[in-house]
Amino acid sequence: MTMTQKPHILVVDDETDVREVIQLNLGREGFWVTTAADGQSALDLLREEPFDAAILDVMMPGMDGLALCRAIREDPQLRPLPILLLTARDSEMDHIIGLEVGADDFISKSASPRLISTRLKAVLRRKGPIEEGADRLTFGTLIIDRSRQEVHDAEGPLPLTTMEYALLLVLAENPNRVFTRGDLLARVWGDEVVVTERTVDVHIKNLRQKIGGNGDLIETVRGVGYRVRRTG
Repeated sequence: MTMTQKPHILVVDDETDVREVIQLNLGREGFWVTTAADGQSALDLLREEPFDAAILDVMMPGMDGLALCRAIREDPQLRPLPILLLTARDSEMDHIIGLEVGADDFISKSASPRLISTRLKAVLRRKGPIEEGADRLTFGTLIIDRSRQEVHDAEGPLPLTTMEYALLLVLAENPNRVFTRGDLLARVWGDEVVVTERTVDVHIKNLRQKIGGNGDLIETVRGVGYRVRRTG
């Protein structure tokens, strides 16, 4: 958390009125908000000062929100940053593309200020502090370090997003237990956040890709959901 003890949020949108409205309303909710008008300026800001989360407009000239999200996930220092995409469209394909480049959640441009704040708080909770002395979980060659909120394999740390880490942790802390998609939505995203079960499938797909040879540890239980298999 930043020195102000308020979550520091970066809002990126090429429309001045949108930036100002979000900044005003999030400020009222107790957030410290910095804004940027384009993707490259936002990337420069992220590399210069600490932020707790970013809200990125998908459709911007130059570096759009998807390209900016991808650039953040490819930067080892910025990679853990929770990212919410701000979109004027609500198609499933847009959401899938956003999740595949590393977004944690989506917010509609028509959403109420209260809903934007709620979604932001839900993502930040996934990044929240873990009690001191938390141990490690080992599955195959994966090491889940709960004290640092990191996942490693034999080659080093893995580039998981906040929500991917939270999803893996829920499964790994309950080996061999089958979770329905609804269970995972409630545990990882929270009851107050409205997302579809397809969101879970996309995150599982991304997780399997990122953990490489350990991907088969996450099993699909046909017609039910997912589980992490304990191998030893």
